[in-house]
Amino acid sequence: MISKNLANTLYWQAEKFRGRIGIKERLEWLMKTQEMSAEEIKKIQLTKLNHLLHHAYLTVPYYQRVFKERNLCPDDINNQADLQKLPLLTREILLKHQDELVSSKADFSTIKNNYSSGSTGRRALFKQDENFRLWMRAHQIRTYQWCSQWELGERFVLLWGSEIYWNLQSIKDKLINFLSNRREFNTFKLSSRLIKNFTNSLLNFNPILISSYANALHLISLEVKRRGLRIPALRAIQTTSEPMPPAIRNRVQEVFNCEVFDKYGSRETNIVSHESPAHDGLLIQSENVVAEFLNQNLTACLPHEKGKIVLTTLNNFSMPLVRYETSDIAAPISGYSKESFQFSRMTEVSGREQDLIYTPNNDYIDSYFFSYLFMRFESIHWFQVTQEQYDHLRIVILAPNGINLETKNEIVDRITAHTGYKFKVDFEILSEMPESSTGKFRLCVSKVKESRNVAQAIVEDVHVTV
Repeated sequence: MISKNLANTLYWQAEKFRGRIGIKERLEWLMKTQEMSAEEIKKIQLTKLNHLLHHAYLTVPYYQRVFKERNLCPDDINNQADLQKLPLLTREILLKHQDELVSSKADFSTIKNNYSSGSTGRRALFKQDENFRLWMRAHQIRTYQWCSQWELGERFVLLWGSEIYWNLQSIKDKLINFLSNRREFNTFKLSSRLIKNFTNSLLNFNPILISSYANALHLISLEVKRRGLRIPALRAIQTTSEPMPPAIRNRVQEVFNCEVFDKYGSRETNIVSHESPAHDGLLIQSENVVAEFLNQNLTACLPHEKGKIVLTTLNNFSMPLVRYETSDIAAPISGYSKESFQFSRMTEVSGREQDLIYTPNNDYIDSYFFSYLFMRFESIHWFQVTQEQYDHLRIVILAPNGINLETKNEIVDRITAHTGYKFKVDFEILSEMPESSTGKFRLCVSKVKESRNVAQAIVEDVHVTV
């Protein structure tokens, strides 16, 4: 095992060797800004927003047209609320106008294409330059350091399932990981054999911090609990890319006996927010994004009112995203942390619009209910609920030893009691985890809601272009 100080030195030397100069300086700046007052942080965010909007106005064809059609200029946007003068950038608009969203001043020598996961439909392409990627890495390291005071050079494990990520890995990357006390495991496939192997690797490496998809970590926690194991050095777990319902989070925290931190971000935007070291909300990365929360009327949510997250990226000048509409649901939190950094706060992401199961009377159920329901049964390791029609649910369950009719009936009865509606329910029982190109799985999928959204998007697009 390499000492922490040596691993830290080797990491920065390796980044310099790879030509990724600038991460350390950006990280040092972020470490300073996080100690600032809320007013100072907001001032930095607004300055970056104004810079981005002027750039988009002058060099991005799509935004040139948007500003012109509304008789606006960047100086008309003086605060976050003023952003509502500009239209939302929906997934459909982005797909239709991808080329027009690229700046004429883009640094094409460093641009790389990235893609959304496509879990809610067609994958969207995003062009991201070297500056964006340097900021991305600096933000990643900062949020790792928020996890129980982990330091660069201490033992770290990444459990990741993205096919895109692994396709880009090189022997050089693996060598740098080894020299910096970092280990990475591909959770693209989660068979029982691989889960055992991951568990054994974690025991042997004895990491201080683990960053992982929530679902992969949950399955590993079941193996750890079954074998009565412990990872002595583990101080913190960072979950990302998938919502972690409280019932599953509590189990993971209990099994691993360490702090758990939630991170929210996307390929499009990099890190949006990260759980406070004081565990009193997720802190919005104000140097990286502007985050809005909009209710069904597309007006700003009140504190603790759940709404759709809308993001403006502040560090990608090659393809700026202004008011990019995600399908993720969360709520703003009033005030600031009393024991931590003075960033604006938000709740954990409770899912996506497409993750809400709707009843015929238009009430909805989120994945939290189902996670509490299925956690009652030790035989059930994982689930996915798909709403095929308003009155029809298909439930896929990972149960290596199977489940009996009594369990199925109890599940149906509890769904009926909670919703007040008797759904038709079909079960599919799996002995091994299914595969996913992203390594992520949605616990709830409403095809009814997705169909409604597609139809609404078509109507809105027609309205915009007429």
